[in-house]
Amino acid sequence: MTAAFRGNKKHGMGSYTRTPEEEKAALWCIKNDICITPRAIKWGERIWVVDIEKGKYPNRQKLGTSDPFGPNTIWEKVSEYQLYYYKKYAK
Repeated sequence: MTAAFRGNKKHGMGSYTRTPEEEKAALWCIKNDICITPRAIKWGERIWVVDIEKGKYPNRQKLGTSDPFGPNTIWEKVSEYQLYYYKKYAK
């Protein structure tokens, strides 16, 4: 075994169950090329930021980055941003 597999510490991002409206917003963002994803600030630490990008893969334009969030909160914020863009541009 390598050093990466030693120990029993888990550095997970937590869990969050989306509402049906949040699921609909997430699918809308994917279909409309709006990429809202969490990104770790530093490996091994449980702190993430949310990156928001628009466009197709090689030519994505970065719209912004959020403040840092901890586990469980990160998934709530991703869903919150997806819902914001869905409500602002979908209709």
